[in-house]
Amino acid sequence: MALGRKEAHQAGLPSLNRSREERRRTFTVGKTKMPAVPLHFWLWTAIAVGTFAIIYWRISQGELASARSRILAKQRAMTVALGPKIFPFRDRVEGWVRELAAPGVGNFVAPNTDVEQLRAGPAVYLRLRVSSTKDARSIRKAAASSLRDGFTSCLFVTQQKQDPTVGTACRTGSDCASGELCNEFNVCVQPVQPYNMRLVYRTLRVLSSDWSDELQQAPSELALNAYDRDLDGVAKRDVPVTVELLQRARYAAIVLDEDPAGGLPAELADAGESAEERLQRVPHFARIGVWDLQTGNALVRWRAEANAEVAQMGPKAVTDPMNLAAQQRQVNNCSLALQVREALKKSE
Repeated sequence: MALGRKEAHQAGLPSLNRSREERRRTFTVGKTKMPAVPLHFWLWTAIAVGTFAIIYWRISQGELASARSRILAKQRAMTVALGPKIFPFRDRVEGWVRELAAPGVGNFVAPNTDVEQLRAGPAVYLRLRVSSTKDARSIRKAAASSLRDGFTSCLFVTQQKQDPTVGTACRTGSDCASGELCNEFNVCVQPVQPYNMRLVYRTLRVLSSDWSDELQQAPSELALNAYDRDLDGVAKRDVPVTVELLQRARYAAIVLDEDPAGGLPAELADAGESAEERLQRVPHFARIGVWDLQTGNALVRWRAEANAEVAQMGPKAVTDPMNLAAQQRQVNNCSLALQVREALKKSE
């Protein structure tokens, strides 16, 4: 019966022998045997990392929710403070817009209306397309494109001392000095009459449900801080000036442009015209309304055609298409104002 071969006996402790063997392998082949990591170590590591991530996410979400609640509370406080001052004014103007946009509105001028007093204002001005007056949401969205134009220049008397396109660039009133407004050309200026209702809607933007919805979707603390600064800037600068202007205004003037039968004209290459500007440079009908803000009575309701010719003056004629389009808009708009002035004079 054959006996099994006995294993070679190694002198010394087994652990020391293994260490010597590892060092010998390292010196000869440059490799060493790494001890195996137990599976349960990786399992507990994954559990710890996952638990930390969940806790951190819950804490960060709680902080974001708290910041949102704080900003919304400031918005509600502004709404409570400003609502009685601005919302009724906005609602009255929007009611007159819908009245002017209704079919079958005939020409009317209140008797004994003082033309020069009306022209001296102060007034607020809003210009929209008839197609943008279907509901309050449409009116408020379209009001962002309302600009003072040749109509306001030819109907109202202003004491503007600076070019409205020259000044400190701005996006909101918080970019301007105290007492200045960020106007329709995104330039900081002293407010002059007629005051653009677009500025009122820009102030009311931070009190709208759309602004609240955007705030709710803000993904980070940095984004929430931007909304907080926006709200504070409007409260500090836009609101006081807007409230003062609305309290000072005596008349509200509204112009609603009817789209021509053939639709809007083609865009000019590289002109950057809005749909409203394209409409205003072609012959079209428009509805004009003027109301007394103190009594709420209509002073003028008039439908007229904006259609005038540009007469070139001076030795050098303008040939640039963009400048020609701007001139045509101005004379068309001014022709509307002159027709209203003529109708007012006849009522005296």
